[in-house]
Amino acid sequence: MGIRAFSVLAFTAIAGTGVSFAECELDTDQLEDLVGYEVESVKSVAGWVDEAAGKVGNEDDWEGCRYNRTIIFDDGTSVECTTYHHSSAWGPQKAVIFTKYSEKIVCIDDQLIDVR
Repeated sequence: MGIRAFSVLAFTAIAGTGVSFAECELDTDQLEDLVGYEVESVKSVAGWVDEAAGKVGNEDDWEGCRYNRTIIFDDGTSVECTTYHHSSAWGPQKAVIFTKYSEKIVCIDDQLIDVR
């Protein structure tokens, strides 16, 4: 993240108005969780798989994250949820992927999700 983008984030956080990345709107409390992270990429969710539950979803039925759910992106890459975040959204979803060292946080449907 460049100095300009960081300055906008810092000002927005101080002003208390939140900020939006692609289709991911975050409030100041959520922004605090992203201090030190950089935007790695923005991808479209192609689907998800819960092997243990035998459930599969496509890009039009986002149901949030469950422990060990695999989120598959349109470029063929994937991440695995390490937290639970209930969400329900219909239609294509964008994912903003933030990284800090080897840690990743993904924002989908305005929710920050810890993944590996």
